[in-house]
Amino acid sequence: TEQPASVRLRDYSDLNVELGRKLIAERRLPASVSFQRADAFDGDGLAALDPAPDLAIVSGLYELFADNALIARSLGGLARAMQPGSLLIYTNQPWHPQLEMIARSLTSHRGGQAWVMRRRTQGEMDQLVEAAGFEKLDQRIDQWGIFTVSLARRL
Repeated sequence: TEQPASVRLRDYSDLNVELGRKLIAERRLPASVSFQRADAFDGDGLAALDPAPDLAIVSGLYELFADNALIARSLGGLARAMQPGSLLIYTNQPWHPQLEMIARSLTSHRGGQAWVMRRRTQGEMDQLVEAAGFEKLDQRIDQWGIFTVSLARRL
């Protein structure tokens, strides 16, 4: 099987980056695997990715932010970085039966505020992806309609 030229993991949290780098070292992954501190909503930073990604995965992130302008900036940066034909895998959470319990029992990454997830209809999420320059190809959804995983191609 063909191995990727590089794998870049990115997170805003110094702690997550440190732990990720530790796992990379413990598992003796090749030097082509890296973990970097980065802001997923820095559109210009994403657009400057070098080498340009052939595959980008955004999982469990957009659900945590209510502001569609942030999501559009992130997707737009990825689209500017990626060549036509490159693939994007993204998740969405259109519904969750335990939103209030989660908000009352977990604190978020935003200075200890309640963990309030932003549910988007699948149509809303897909429109953000399309507006950034991607064409949706496929989608999977769990049996309860809580989580989706979608595949799109850069136009």
